[in-house]
Amino acid sequence: MNCPECKSVNRPGAALCKQCHQGLPPNCAGCGAKVTSGQELCAACRTERIPAALGADDGIPELDSDLAVESGAVDVEFRLDPRFTGRKPLCERLRAHLLEAFARPEPLFLLLTGPDGAGKSRLAREVAEGVRSALPKVRLLEARCGGPGTPPFGAFARLFWTRFGITEGEAEKSARAKISAAVALLLPASRAVEVSHLIAHLVRYPFPESPIVEPLAETPTQLEARMFIAVRRFLAADAAEGPLLLVLDDIERASPETVNLLHFLAAGLGERPVALIAVGRSSLFEVHKTFGEGDVGLERVEVGPLSPDESAALFDELVHPAGEPPQALLAHARERMGGSPRALFELTRYLIEIGIITRDGRDPRGWVFDRVKAIGAKLPGTLEELVTARLGAMEAGERHLLEKAAACGEAFWLDAVVALVRAAATTLFDGHGDPDGPSLGEIAIAGDRTRIEVSAALAALERRGLLVESQHSSIPGEREYRFAYPPWWEVIYGAISTDGRRRYHKLIAQWLELRPEGRGEEEQEEIGRHLERAGDGDGASLRYRRAGDAARARYYNDKAIRLFAQAIRCLGPTDISNRIQLWHDLGSVYQLRGEHEPALQAFERMLRLSWVVASRTKAAVAFNKMGRVHRQKGDLNLALEYLERGLEFFKQAADDRGVAGSLDDIGQVQWLLGRLDDALDASAAGLEQRRRIGDRRSIAVSLLNIGHIERHRGLFNEAESCYREALKIRRSLSDRAGVAASLNGLGILAFQRGDLDGARREWEEALGIAEEIGALPLQALLEGHLGDVARAAGNLPEARTRFERSESIACDLDDRRLRSEATRNLGLIELAGGDNRKALELCEKALEIAETAGIRVDVGRGLLSLGEVHAVTLFDDTGHANKRAEDYFLRGVALFREIGNEAELAIGLERFGAFRVETGELEAGRALLTEAHGIFDRLGMKAGDAVKRMIGELG
Repeated sequence: MNCPECKSVNRPGAALCKQCHQGLPPNCAGCGAKVTSGQELCAACRTERIPAALGADDGIPELDSDLAVESGAVDVEFRLDPRFTGRKPLCERLRAHLLEAFARPEPLFLLLTGPDGAGKSRLAREVAEGVRSALPKVRLLEARCGGPGTPPFGAFARLFWTRFGITEGEAEKSARAKISAAVALLLPASRAVEVSHLIAHLVRYPFPESPIVEPLAETPTQLEARMFIAVRRFLAADAAEGPLLLVLDDIERASPETVNLLHFLAAGLGERPVALIAVGRSSLFEVHKTFGEGDVGLERVEVGPLSPDESAALFDELVHPAGEPPQALLAHARERMGGSPRALFELTRYLIEIGIITRDGRDPRGWVFDRVKAIGAKLPGTLEELVTARLGAMEAGERHLLEKAAACGEAFWLDAVVALVRAAATTLFDGHGDPDGPSLGEIAIAGDRTRIEVSAALAALERRGLLVESQHSSIPGEREYRFAYPPWWEVIYGAISTDGRRRYHKLIAQWLELRPEGRGEEEQEEIGRHLERAGDGDGASLRYRRAGDAARARYYNDKAIRLFAQAIRCLGPTDISNRIQLWHDLGSVYQLRGEHEPALQAFERMLRLSWVVASRTKAAVAFNKMGRVHRQKGDLNLALEYLERGLEFFKQAADDRGVAGSLDDIGQVQWLLGRLDDALDASAAGLEQRRRIGDRRSIAVSLLNIGHIERHRGLFNEAESCYREALKIRRSLSDRAGVAASLNGLGILAFQRGDLDGARREWEEALGIAEEIGALPLQALLEGHLGDVARAAGNLPEARTRFERSESIACDLDDRRLRSEATRNLGLIELAGGDNRKALELCEKALEIAETAGIRVDVGRGLLSLGEVHAVTLFDDTGHANKRAEDYFLRGVALFREIGNEAELAIGLERFGAFRVETGELEAGRALLTEAHGIFDRLGMKAGDAVKRMIGELG
């Protein structure tokens, strides 16, 4: 500070000039710059003064920066890297078990679980290395499961990054090329493209406008199933080259999607040399209650405490650089640490920090025990006490730095901590600093000292075993750390004051959102979580909603549901508009997943709120959505009621697009009810409205629906005209899925006309497209149709093959409706071949699947098929076959009457009537056949001609 009077240079912070003894203006004690009265430091020195940088919000002027960084640091020469000690029998048993599984070969699903600090992860690594030593061909892929904010398949993404050699920050094009090359080496060309695109989507390097992924946008559950199948195919092929050992650590922190994929692989990798090892805390089953409940049994190994002798041996190994430990310390390690390896590690570090293990004065490179200090030392007796004691022994600056890191979460980033340090040091937190930060001059003087010294402090804490720097950062370009042991994070975070947490979380949220990728899916979720903890519910809700939208766009429906529900919980009660939209989005995802009741509950809340704000449009949408859900459930009359209410509201709101959609939905329900004239009126009105709007894709949808209606009315020429116009539009839009659907309609039309060659031609072209775009549900449907063609042509072997393919795809997709239909058709094939027992078994299975799925139409078809099987059963020694057949026919017919499906009812009446005639009940049979004919005739279906002939033959 230069004296204004004599111009002499004085030390920073001086009150009087040392030369002329005149009073000096208030000046910074750090650099001598002018400050306002009452301030000791200027903004630059407050920003970069190390006590503040390490977290002392009020500053500790007398503490030197170097002391703050180095105090208590463990010298790097004392290495805590012991040999694996203890658990030898368990380690050998697990090693032998894995080698035996690889030799058979067969998949192994193993869980290592135990309390915190039991050494589960180290045990898994030791077992894996032992297996690799005995069998060098074994390849190990391992990853830790992340916590909240981690992408749904984050652990598997990391496994595949390792497998494909994808490095952090690698260009997307390069990553995709590596995936494609690896897959092409293992799978035939016919499968390689599909598997590459699906795995690339799972690991977050998606192919742009993928012809495999994009067509599944409206069927996200099928996309997830397809990804699972692709992963299974790749790993199965990879295991054929050599045994695979996959290890997922911290499994209790895995997302539900990761657990689902793990279960799928355990059940689906049969007779492959693959071992799946999950490692986690005992709390796993509190988080994932059904973990391990699948088709393959989970082998659970509980990792308990070390024995007293093993504890003593491990402690002796840990403190080996300091020589033989005092007997009191050895006894403490043996008897008081509960057999926890982690507690023994923490005890060793604590002994160094409090000076019981210290430098050897005679040899500065060595270490010794301070046996005097060790006498009577009161040592913590549990792992939790050790963590608390180590934290209490730290300098205040270090504790404050760790608090800022803990506010970020179990994982944190260097610059996020720097941001919290600078905000605290410049007093932005308490509102006393300049809200626009230090001046540019002050910043120029400060330089980048904060980052350098915070980095050094974190490095010191890492050497002491509190932190670990991550090899791969979740934020590109950032240095990421995590707490080495979860209880460290829990204890430190728990010590932060409520106000402190809110300040920290708010600034962390802002830091994340200012990142280039701040609007990304995971980032928005993480920002939402910080804003929620900062007390900003509305801000958190907005971010959760953005993350939910992104998750839904990527077809992560489980995650989208969680995020939308969290957004609703955070949103204030007065923000009705956003609540309406959130309930709509949540219900829509539930609907896509086929979870009908939660979807209805969400749309009901949307409807209630729409009434509050007198929004006819939103009420109409809610009614329409509820109608569609009831249609999916098979409650057709209730569906019609809701859809008609929605149509009424759309008309009142003059929403032409909504009116068109409602009319089309109503037409589909009327069609399913067999009210074909009403269906045609509604769908035609919807088509007319859509033509006025000019929405070509929607026009094609309406044309396809009208084609189905016309076909059921027996107006085959009109149906063909609709199908062909829809096909033309779909081709012009390059909508390959729509093209295949239109060809499917033309194939059905040809089949009903008796043109088997034409039907086969249309369906085979559609099947080729479905296979190219990977539309598995459509493939299953078309294989079933081609099976119908083969059966009608008398080619039962081909029919069987087609139905088996359909069933195989349906099983892969876990699509119960497709499985039920394929299984039922296989049963009818067995019936035609004379194997009545097998036919009965398959038809009973088909009915069971349909009942489990709650698909009422398929339940009715299953009942009628069982009626047919029992009607021709000759092996029933009890003589009750006819009674059983009658019972199944009665139940099937009654069900179709109840749901109002007249087309299926007519088919059931025809079969039941034929059965009555065959059993000699001619009048009862005639009555049933007459009713069936009346329905067929009213619907314009050609099946009525055969029924009419049958009635004529009865006289």
